[in-house]
Amino acid sequence: MIDIKQIMNEYLAATSESIKSEIEKKLLSDFNNLSEDDKAAVRIMFLDDLDTRAKTAIENISIRIELAHLSQYVSLAYIAERYFGKSRQWLNNKLKGNYCNGKKSYLSSEEVKKLSSALVEISEEIRAAAFKIAS
Repeated sequence: MIDIKQIMNEYLAATSESIKSEIEKKLLSDFNNLSEDDKAAVRIMFLDDLDTRAKTAIENISIRIELAHLSQYVSLAYIAERYFGKSRQWLNNKLKGNYCNGKKSYLSSEEVKKLSSALVEISEEIRAAAFKIAS
């Protein structure tokens, strides 16, 4: 059976059109040698993987939109360094889905949870400061 996820990752990591072309030729050759049932299974795996990638991209775009207006008030560099131990550029790359090591890199579900927790924690710190000032 063809490992469609591995092939897609290799294709996305390919650095030249000639390498991509070779991957396409091999995939087509391997695919044509499959039974009709296996071809159907590969098509389903391919669509499932595309669906997963699309959902991840959409979730990260939504996060980026939400953070766009917050970046006027809260430093993304601060969040990246304090909560992830990374640079602002790392966080921006994740939010934008930029390529890293030859493949698109998005926030993982764990990183999304950590980012959400960070925003809640920061909002609580701001709220506490506001109450202290007001009293």
